[in-house]
Amino acid sequence: MDKRNKLWRHRQMARVFKARMILYAAYRHCIILEDSSIDSHPHWFELAKEKWARVYKTTGTPCNCSMCRGEKYNRKEYKKETLRIIKESLD
Repeated sequence: MDKRNKLWRHRQMARVFKARMILYAAYRHCIILEDSSIDSHPHWFELAKEKWARVYKTTGTPCNCSMCRGEKYNRKEYKKETLRIIKESLD
């Protein structure tokens, strides 16, 4: 019997959302809330109550722009860059 049913998916969604909000609260210096106040150290469930945080329940990034998407990791480029740095340091 498969244990990945609707309840399991809902719990996973809640777990991932909580982890995203914890990371967002930990690595952001200050948050501007909807009432235009600034919170320098918000708790994760305070962020989860905000309207803009609902996007993070279903998606990892809210949009496809370069700021939200973050840096993409390319293994081949990383290896090339590392070899280039090593060769430069040996010369």
